[in-house]
Amino acid sequence: MRTNSWLRLILVLWVVGFLIISCGPALAGDGIVGTLAGGAIGLVLGSVLLVPWLIGLAVLLVLIWLTSDRGRSRYPGDRGRR
Repeated sequence: MRTNSWLRLILVLWVVGFLIISCGPALAGDGIVGTLAGGAIGLVLGSVLLVPWLIGLAVLLVLIWLTSDRGRSRYPGDRGRR
């Protein structure tokens, strides 16, 4: 896999991981009290991790943009034709 593909995979894991960390406690709660307590824990975790998550998201998006095939042909014999 190329670097861009690895970065895209890491981006997906970054987004899904944040959702699991912030929503997981509410989903794991048993009954109404467990769900409310888990929701409160998830809200605190999501709030604390939001800014670092956004910074990591921005860094990953910039790295993906920098490693993309902008203007390069995917086929070696297709230089200049589009």
